[in-house]
Amino acid sequence: MDIFLKHYLEKMTENAPAKRIKLSENNVNESAAATGFNAAIDQTNAADFVITEKSIPLLPRDATILLLDIEGCTTSISFVHDILFPFVLSNLDSYLSSVKPEDLDEIATALKADVAKLEETNIARKEIEMKSSNDSLPREIICIHVKGMMNHDVKATGLKSLQGKMWKNGYNSDELKGHIYEDFPMLLNWCKEQNVSVNIYSSGSIGAQKLLFGHSTKGDLCSNFQNHFDTTSGGKKDSGSYINIAKDLGVDPSKIMFVSDAEAELVAARKAGIGFPVMSVRPGNAPLTEIGEEFPIIFSLLQLCGSGK
Repeated sequence: MDIFLKHYLEKMTENAPAKRIKLSENNVNESAAATGFNAAIDQTNAADFVITEKSIPLLPRDATILLLDIEGCTTSISFVHDILFPFVLSNLDSYLSSVKPEDLDEIATALKADVAKLEETNIARKEIEMKSSNDSLPREIICIHVKGMMNHDVKATGLKSLQGKMWKNGYNSDELKGHIYEDFPMLLNWCKEQNVSVNIYSSGSIGAQKLLFGHSTKGDLCSNFQNHFDTTSGGKKDSGSYINIAKDLGVDPSKIMFVSDAEAELVAARKAGIGFPVMSVRPGNAPLTEIGEEFPIIFSLLQLCGSGK
């Protein structure tokens, strides 16, 4: 059993009262058993239908607009960290050798702007500034900045743009194929039948999102999405980002269901008024804390497939 599923089930069953009354042959009331629940006794299961803050919301009963994270939700975190990121680092030199000098200058300028936006105490910024010099050539500047930011998991616009261009080459050459969980295409088909709008919000650029889904292990899935959002809408841990997305979608935040594997993102979404923040638990995702356990938890996107209005 997956460690996260096991942990969740233990939490849910901890000190929970039994839902059924077990009766021995000596104390079964035969008249009650004839009409009772599971051939035991008369009882009601009305409590099973009570909706709480931790109940898993259902599409389209509770929301017709679905906003999905990518890493740890539709796609394995290991694909991004073990395949996409190493691809950039291992192919950086060869890629830059094919870039025109004027384009190298543009890339270097964008990466320096990324670093300038970091706090002066940021470890990536300090490391990059220590290795850089005024005499460094654009290609050297790019390598130092890319490796420094990626080594410390910095997410920045200029860096994402360069990564996206490199990934595009990899996807077009079939060296890369976007990982997709088995249940995701089934969810997409179900949402299409139920008129549920599916939208993507990731820290990866919109271009990178479309490359992953357009060259996935399950084929081109891009036609299933109504909108893509990235950090140009704001940081994923910033509640204002979700308000911006709701405005772009033309709906109140309360009408949106947002699924993510990141606790801080769900907290920000809840603060913004997102109606249905949902925690995605997948193999390889970070263990949940008490904060994550405050949200409805799913182990498959198919758990969101409910009923019509």
